[in-house]
Amino acid sequence: MKNWPLRWKVAIYSASLAVAATLAGATTTWFIMRHSEIAAFDQRLTTDAEEFFRDVEHFEGGRTNNERVFKEILVPLSLRKHLVEVRDGGGSVVYLSPGLRHPFPRDGIKKFHNQKVDGQKIRLAEFSEDGLTLRAGYDLKQIKQISWDIFLAMLGAIPTVLLVTLVGSAWVASKAIAPVEEIRQAASRITPQRLDQRLPVPTTNDEIAGLIEILNTTFERLQRSFEQSARFSADASHHLKTPIAILRADVEEIQADVNCSESTQVRVEGLLHRIQHLNSVVDNLLLLSRADAGRLELAKARFDLGEVLEGVLDDAHTLAEPLEVTVETNIPKHLRLKADPTFVAMIAQNLVENAVKYNTAGGRIRVEARAVNGEVEMTVGNTGDGIPKQRANLLFERFYRVCGGERVPGHGLGLSIARELARAHGGDVELVRSDESWTEMRVRLPHVA
Repeated sequence: MKNWPLRWKVAIYSASLAVAATLAGATTTWFIMRHSEIAAFDQRLTTDAEEFFRDVEHFEGGRTNNERVFKEILVPLSLRKHLVEVRDGGGSVVYLSPGLRHPFPRDGIKKFHNQKVDGQKIRLAEFSEDGLTLRAGYDLKQIKQISWDIFLAMLGAIPTVLLVTLVGSAWVASKAIAPVEEIRQAASRITPQRLDQRLPVPTTNDEIAGLIEILNTTFERLQRSFEQSARFSADASHHLKTPIAILRADVEEIQADVNCSESTQVRVEGLLHRIQHLNSVVDNLLLLSRADAGRLELAKARFDLGEVLEGVLDDAHTLAEPLEVTVETNIPKHLRLKADPTFVAMIAQNLVENAVKYNTAGGRIRVEARAVNGEVEMTVGNTGDGIPKQRANLLFERFYRVCGGERVPGHGLGLSIARELARAHGGDVELVRSDESWTEMRVRLPHVA
């Protein structure tokens, strides 16, 4: 139920509460009705006992202890429906109800109480007056039956209560969360390319309107921050490219000088290598800033993935050769894509370079591709130390490197760029597996049959 719509959650919770309330009400009603019925029976039995003694007092010859007189005349009709025992002053039984096989057990309790007689639970009381003792009781089964009938009637209403509450709560919840649904739909239209969009503020002066105003204010701050960040990255990249190009030209001019000593040539080559790294960082930052701003232009075309990967795999063999790393491939022919071939090659290049850099001597790299569910899946796996689990969630962060130092060159932008380029095509890049023996990355891109 965790993923159910909110209105149905509210409806089910409300219906469950209604059923629980009905059960609680039925149980409470059962106890109250039972107590009320017992009290009413007690009162009627007391009244019948008073009538009995009044009749005995006014009946001529009633004190003669004539059993027949007591049996047929003195016992009120209302008492004859119950269990009755009459004793004289000497304790002899002068009348016993037909329903009683034996006199009531003597327990010394005169007020109303419950007692088990012949396997039946009896409500019993004792009344004494003018030398006569009347013990009268009634079977509690009748009272229980009345209470149970009421209880079962309320239980029978549960399906109706459940249905009405479920439907009614769903309707009320849909009305209550309608503004929230409008907020959700409006918020889904706010993207990095459309940060100027705002949520519509309802005319009602309630909590929803206040929430929307706060969200709009937050979106404004987010837009300013995002635009400043994207503008800074783009401006910085543009402004850096010119001095880097000038610096590179000057260094290359020194390198071309025939009068330059051998030691100077070595140092110049090192400088050129550093300048190339710096230029690569600038190009990558410019690419990421365009992706952030939604201004990444894709020159989509239909092409065969294997043809685009030929150059990448050639570079992989060249990079892997000094480390004696084996490069395995499984790229089927005629696996066609509609994408930007330059960017697809860049995605593969970044993943393959990482597979080489973080590999071990004598290790293995495997590049595979296949069509799955309307997409092309390309996997790049390699042997190596693996990525610690606590660092896996940081893998695509910019400038984050799992292993740093001079042993592993790079600047921590390769995976970020690969993921941004894949997402720009409607795909993604994700870590599939990483343990002590194997690390595997997967790229998903749209497939063209």
